[in-house]
Amino acid sequence: MEEDKTFHLVAFPGQANSPLVGEGPTPVHIDVEDSVKRYVQTQEELDRQSIDGSRVKDPEKQAEPTERFNLRDYFENSVRTAKEAGGGAKRVGVSVRNLTVVGQGASASVLADLSTPFRFLGNLINPLYWIRNASKVTPTFDILHEVDTFCRDGEMLLVLGRPGSGCSTLLRLMANQRQGYLDVKGSVHYAGVPAEEFGRFSGEAVYTPEEDSHFPILTVRQTLDFALKTKTPGNRLPQEGKEEFREKMFDLLLTMFGMKKQADTLIGNEWVRGLSGGERKRMTIIEAMVGSPAVCCWDCSTRGLDAASALDYTKALRVMTDTMKKTTVASFYQASENIYNQFDKVRGEERKGLMEKVIILEKGRVIYFGPVEKAKDYFISLGFECEPRKSTPDFLTGVTNFQERKIRKGFEDTAPTTSFEFEAAWKKSTQYKEILEEQKQYEEVIVKESPFEEFKQEVKDTRARGARKSSAYTVSFFEQVKALTVRQVQLIWMDKFDLVTRYLSVIAQALIYGSVFFNLSRDPSGGFSRGGAIFSGLIFNAWASQAELPMAFFGRRTLQKHKSYAMYHPAAYHIAQVVADIPVMMTQVVLFSLITYFMWQLSQTAGQYFVHLFTLFIFSMTMANFFRLCANTSPSVYIAQQVMIAVFMIMITYSGYIIPKPKMHPWLGWFYYINVFAFGFQGLFSNEMRNISFDCSGPGQSIPSGEGYTDAAYKTCIMAGAAPGSSFVAGRDHLQKAYEIDVDHQQLNIVIIFLFWITFTVLNMIAMEYLDFTGGGYSHKVYKRGKAPAENTQDTEKEQQRLVQQATDSMSRTLTLKGGVFMWKEMKYTVPVGGGDRLLLDDVEGWIKPGQMTALMGASGAGKTTLLDVLARRKTMGTVSGTVRLNGKPLKIDFERITGYVEQMDVHNPGLTVREALLFSAKLRQGSNVPLEDKERYVETILVMMEMQHLGDALIGTLESGVGISVEERKRLTIGMELVAKPHILFLDEPTSGLDAQSSYNIIKFIRKLADAGMPLVCTIHQPSSVLFEHFDRLLLLAKGGKMAYFGDIGPQSSTLIQYFTKNGVRTCSQEENPAEYMLEAIGAGVSGNTDKDWPQIWLDSEERQTVKDELNRSLDNAEDNKGEEKATEFATGTLYQTWEVYKRMNLVYWRDPYYNIGRLWQSALVGLINGFSFWQLQNSSSDLQSRILCIFQSIILGVMLIFNAMPIFFMQREYFRRDYASKFYSWLPFAVSIVLVELPYLTLAGTLSMVCSYWSAGLDSTPINGFYYWILFVLFLFYCVAFGQAIAAFAMNIVQAMLLLPLLVVFLFLFCGILQPPANMPYFWRSWMYPLDPFRYFLEGFVTDILTDVRVTCSAEDLYVFQPPPNLTCGQYTDDFMRTASGYIQDPNATSDCGYCSYQRGSDFYETIPWTESHRWRDFGIGIAYWVFNILLVVLLVWVSRKPRR
Repeated sequence: MEEDKTFHLVAFPGQANSPLVGEGPTPVHIDVEDSVKRYVQTQEELDRQSIDGSRVKDPEKQAEPTERFNLRDYFENSVRTAKEAGGGAKRVGVSVRNLTVVGQGASASVLADLSTPFRFLGNLINPLYWIRNASKVTPTFDILHEVDTFCRDGEMLLVLGRPGSGCSTLLRLMANQRQGYLDVKGSVHYAGVPAEEFGRFSGEAVYTPEEDSHFPILTVRQTLDFALKTKTPGNRLPQEGKEEFREKMFDLLLTMFGMKKQADTLIGNEWVRGLSGGERKRMTIIEAMVGSPAVCCWDCSTRGLDAASALDYTKALRVMTDTMKKTTVASFYQASENIYNQFDKVRGEERKGLMEKVIILEKGRVIYFGPVEKAKDYFISLGFECEPRKSTPDFLTGVTNFQERKIRKGFEDTAPTTSFEFEAAWKKSTQYKEILEEQKQYEEVIVKESPFEEFKQEVKDTRARGARKSSAYTVSFFEQVKALTVRQVQLIWMDKFDLVTRYLSVIAQALIYGSVFFNLSRDPSGGFSRGGAIFSGLIFNAWASQAELPMAFFGRRTLQKHKSYAMYHPAAYHIAQVVADIPVMMTQVVLFSLITYFMWQLSQTAGQYFVHLFTLFIFSMTMANFFRLCANTSPSVYIAQQVMIAVFMIMITYSGYIIPKPKMHPWLGWFYYINVFAFGFQGLFSNEMRNISFDCSGPGQSIPSGEGYTDAAYKTCIMAGAAPGSSFVAGRDHLQKAYEIDVDHQQLNIVIIFLFWITFTVLNMIAMEYLDFTGGGYSHKVYKRGKAPAENTQDTEKEQQRLVQQATDSMSRTLTLKGGVFMWKEMKYTVPVGGGDRLLLDDVEGWIKPGQMTALMGASGAGKTTLLDVLARRKTMGTVSGTVRLNGKPLKIDFERITGYVEQMDVHNPGLTVREALLFSAKLRQGSNVPLEDKERYVETILVMMEMQHLGDALIGTLESGVGISVEERKRLTIGMELVAKPHILFLDEPTSGLDAQSSYNIIKFIRKLADAGMPLVCTIHQPSSVLFEHFDRLLLLAKGGKMAYFGDIGPQSSTLIQYFTKNGVRTCSQEENPAEYMLEAIGAGVSGNTDKDWPQIWLDSEERQTVKDELNRSLDNAEDNKGEEKATEFATGTLYQTWEVYKRMNLVYWRDPYYNIGRLWQSALVGLINGFSFWQLQNSSSDLQSRILCIFQSIILGVMLIFNAMPIFFMQREYFRRDYASKFYSWLPFAVSIVLVELPYLTLAGTLSMVCSYWSAGLDSTPINGFYYWILFVLFLFYCVAFGQAIAAFAMNIVQAMLLLPLLVVFLFLFCGILQPPANMPYFWRSWMYPLDPFRYFLEGFVTDILTDVRVTCSAEDLYVFQPPPNLTCGQYTDDFMRTASGYIQDPNATSDCGYCSYQRGSDFYETIPWTESHRWRDFGIGIAYWVFNILLVVLLVWVSRKPRR
């Protein structure tokens, strides 16, 4: 019987073991002979390149090669196994018809500032605004315009285009990510099914964005293992368990991408040291591959990879596409010829029904779509010329760049030059009609074959046991929670420093709380103190979880990415957080309660202790969920904090302690019944007071007291709930009378807290599942009002081209550069690791000279960035040895300033526009003798040269918020920031990484002009095309382990370099081959790189190396003298000028942050209103004195809340300062002074608003001078608080540490200020030093004496202590002796029964018991100023200490 030649492919790794082959219900009929022929052709090329996984834990260290892995062997084995197991293919081709994507026009995108909310409110109530805008149409533009394209399953579609052409948008739409746009017109079909219906298969069409997003403190192993857990399919091989499957896939994926040695290395990011940039990009690719989606859209995924690794990655895509019938759509900014050829798997052969295609976009318009081998000929037919050795992708996109394209003779007037002309030429071509007909035929085949039904069945089969077959997720909700819980525990455990800091802080604060309320008595003073202790414990455990709020924002982009991959429900993520909270929170509560409960001497029964413990635990869990809810329902951390602080303020005000229930006003009293704080306070207070009583027989504990007053029948206890004539008060009676708390409701209160926990958990799950504030990875630009660029037309395009050409032509005339010879010799760099030191650079030597461009190249992780860091003096860790000279002399203090360093990470202040950022760099880094007009002109020239003039007034923004410039534009800005400084030497770390070929060409061409003008420079570059490589004069080549493999001339057409390698046994480089790729292949770079030669040793033994040594020694011997040189200065400008410019910039950043500043002004007003209406028109009764003080106490909490607001922005600005300081923009003093001064106007306004909203409504006013004193002291208090918070932030390494440290310090300030516990009741240890040192003591003394000094007390009936006089005596007669020493008065001295005693006559009677005095008010103000100045000096000192990051 003839063998069945039909075979069926299944996905990898999400289906039957991997790319396995077997029989399926709807087989794909393929010509076996032709398929095998093409498959073998691809595999023969891959067979030459084995994947060795030769990477190590440290990204820049060498390791011995591991065993070889052969793709052919793996896939052939997979095919055989799958035939036996059976399976199906997920065949989903994509067809796009007439797709137009509409975005918001630039003129409608205005950047927000502090005037925005007021403009909005003004427009809201302005009828003219509504009339004027009734017929006004919102300006829009087409991001994509009438795009027609398609990609069959088993095909690869290459998307080419310059930045802004719409490549990323097309990829997003083909991955069915449609959010973030005003409108999407046209149709996108997946295997014949509309996008709307295909939406329920979200994980089967995946878009992998350009930027990397991971949890930086997790290792590669932890990250990949988690991804595999969420994507372990149900239709694995027989007898294959989940663990076995995951282990096999783990090894396979890491081996394929050469990451096995990095398995236990941290992922890292801009701030956390971990994988190198290229290795982190590979991790992003691996994570996306885990789910094995049917449609894969890769957006510039080779960014950061060297040329060899990028080629290996593309080959892997080719093999998986062929074998697994994937639909692969990929965009490449710098695609080499070899990469381009991977999209033409039958190149040179007659096609048999399958075609690999390329689509080229320009400003959203299709200018070509069709077979890859015909694209070049199409543009040549339009009149363009392709230079020798120029890669086809560079040529295809280069035709849209007027600086790069070459028009053949005779076509000058007919060749298209704008996007409109290119589109028109395409739509008139025969190729356009042919491809439309082919798309129509493909769609007819899809209708006939109905592959979608097979796809649905295969998706169902991949669902693991327990998962719904209709679910978009591979594993069940329970399995998702399990995997997420493990990852959450890993996130907590990997941050051990913060975990240890947290628990040490808990222990320290518990000891402080315990000592302040030590050994609470069971007399009348113990009743209120018990309430204070319990309330303090509630506040502490609530605030201990406050760090959850900023933490919820850190992983948002990663969560959004995982959601788009259908890895897990966001709701499952929250459940995992809650589960992981349990041990962390239980440990915290146990530590706190074990210390405080027994130091306070609360009820000493096991049952009451464990009830106390459980209540505090479930309350803490509830508050952690509350803080997360604030974050999960807010677009920014600042809004979340404003909401949280406002609600938290109401919570503690209406908890029943600060304002007892009987004194609550009805307009806000209802909050008491929905307040988890109130139920927590009731539950804990009831648990304590239910079985105890208070003895009033001691001196001064009853009224009247003293000699002669011994009969308890004629006395009353000075405690709420006391009965006249009784010397004991039951705890439950005290609660009922003073707080209206029913002890018998204790169990109900605890149940309600538990229900709050469940409610907050559910609300968080809903918010995370349905709210997305990341913009879906899409960013849009906003501009200064009235500064948006004009709509793109043919005329504007031509004008832009003219300006760029003019700037380029005049560049050589405007450059006045001062270069020098920079050399280094025997450079070694070691870093400390566990068990010793590790050598990252080993005897590296070389030089850069004026007029020369030096390329620094090598495999990913070879130490290129490390070498630049060392040469540019950016390293702050490890040991550097060797000789570094500039013009033969040691480096001076101005070296960092006169050198430009374009770093790999794009770190910019998001509150500035592009022009403002460049001008700031030019002002502070060009010499002070350069006129401002010249600096501004130079900035404009750079803007035009970098093709960013239309972005000059665009906000830089952030990728996380989705508002700001794109990834590629950030890279251009990074380069521009260094170029405007006119550096003497330029170091560039991957300046073309993330740029398209044309931008890269422009940048390298521009850098070439700098070199020709006399600037020495060295540039690391990963994927240079042949054309780019020709611009360089010399090459420094690093092998693995930081060892040199070559340093010397490149030569015309790379002849010198090629000659070096050929004479050492390497094959000859062909004319068509890229010399950069040839050289990297020779030394074994790339994922699949391999070499049997020891190139570092060959270099050490070579004649070329001896020549280099001789040149270095000669240059060192002939060093120039120092005569006539200007004195070196660390900074280009003076300290006063720096301070003024930094302060102006800081003001601008603050002005453009309405979330932060309007938010806290709103918060200040809200706190004032809450206080004013909660303590509405306080009277002059004795209990109102306490209420006045508590009103002040509530007001000063605003200062603490503002600390929490100020900390995140301080950390953010400090990171930008460190980046600026490394390049010597300005000193540490201007930053420290500016960050303090910029806060003052806003704090003054905040304090004024809060006072206006509360001072008069609460009835605190008395005399004008008292009111003025209150205002000026309150504003000074806010100054002090924010400066105090900035000092803590300057001390801490990160915001989590600061959030854990802050409560510890605030505890000292509040507990020892004399309000919660009078000094007389404090332990002597604290009373002797902490009370006199506490700044809050002096602020509160000023506040309290100011508002009480003129009060005349008149007790209400509820506040009188009622007792009976002996028979035949009036109240006055009976209390005559007592009143001689008492501070109060008898209400009616002539009464003969129900004597009423009021505790105070004047407000001063109250505060003199502390003891405070009104005469110290201005002294207290002066002390407050001294403390504020001390905080400022502390900020300055700590900014200086932490001015350099660890790198």
